Amino acid sequence: MLRRPFDLTGADFPIVYRPLGEFAAVEPLLALCLSGKLYEVERWIADGRPLQFPPPSDRKLQRRSTALQIAVERRFHSLAALLLANGYDPNGDYYECLTPAVQAKDREMVDLLLRFGADPQCLDFCAVLETCDRALMDRFIEAGIDPCRGNAVARALGYRGRPILGFVRQYRDRFPGFQRQVDIALRVATEAENPRRIALMLWLGGNPHAEVPATAEEDDRGNTIGDTAFESSLWARKPEILTQFLKGPIPKERIEPLLFRVSYRARPDLTRRLLTEGANPNAMGEEGYPVLHGFITSLLWRHSRPTAEEGERGIEALELMLKAGAKWALDERQLKGLRRDLADGESKIVIRLLDLLHQYDAVTPEQLQELTRTPAVRRVLNGISKPRRDPFSTYHSPLPSIAAPAVEQPRSGYWKRHWSQR
Repeated sequence: MLRRPFDLTGADFPIVYRPLGEFAAVEPLLALCLSGKLYEVERWIADGRPLQFPPPSDRKLQRRSTALQIAVERRFHSLAALLLANGYDPNGDYYECLTPAVQAKDREMVDLLLRFGADPQCLDFCAVLETCDRALMDRFIEAGIDPCRGNAVARALGYRGRPILGFVRQYRDRFPGFQRQVDIALRVATEAENPRRIALMLWLGGNPHAEVPATAEEDDRGNTIGDTAFESSLWARKPEILTQFLKGPIPKERIEPLLFRVSYRARPDLTRRLLTEGANPNAMGEEGYPVLHGFITSLLWRHSRPTAEEGERGIEALELMLKAGAKWALDERQLKGLRRDLADGESKIVIRLLDLLHQYDAVTPEQLQELTRTPAVRRVLNGISKPRRDPFSTYHSPLPSIAAPAVEQPRSGYWKRHWSQR
């Protein structure tokens, strides 16, 4: 029996779905839909023939458009309504049917599909946000979609603008998970070193101290470190990003972990801020090294030479720590390691470093003497710095030259005349 969409009443819902048929039995219907022969489709339905086939396992059949997909992609509303009114299951195909309608911003088709039972949870809500169509966003919220599933909001915030910002602000109280979405988007913007996007996320209320993954993609979350956007800004090439974060408060529980992180980054402004807010200059790390270890070794990295500006900032940050009372009770293993680093350091940096350690009594006189007793360290103190090691020399060393085989020279007489024939 053929049912026309405009004849349906509330008592006809939910629609009873038709039995499925084999692909070969449904294939002629697909040809009719592609040709736009609506009346032929009506006769097909009136004859009681199947409208759709089960989700196939064959990849070739998976790529074939179904009758409903043809109607949605071609924005053929009357065909879609006819199929749905006569028992077509909108959730029974291999691919869901809402995404093409959303990407086309076809609100009438979206309303039609949702009315006949299309499941909004099968849709990636990021596709809705990418349209920047507030009416579509509100429609799917009313349909009960979870906007935080798959980090949809965080992904959309990475490359879309004002309409999504207004959507987030409007529904923030209704969906508490939006806060984490904004925090992830802030971390992603920090990794990309995008100051404008960072400013927008901070305006939305992003927390730079929240531990979130560095990517909004679900598949990559297991391969990312759960740091914060604030910690990521320490490694950014644009110092204005950290300056932007410093305008806000720093949670007390994050002060000491941040001091360990900043010890390797030569940022005296942040070091001063953390010490002012109560950071312990003698805090100990997990491996028994004090936080002062990072401020010293960052100036003596054996595989990278800091620029003159970085060296000055590192010395300034170290002096701030020493003024705050930082000490290093070196054991035998740590003393030998620091001495090796001093032997590989730059002369000017090593001399200033040792002067500061001596001036503020950060190490004992006996330890200072032990650090400088070897000839390698004394050469550095005399202005002879050891060339920096290249950590990639093993992998990029030139191939050994192989002597070319000796070429036999042509002889005179008979050998000269027949050389080309050999």
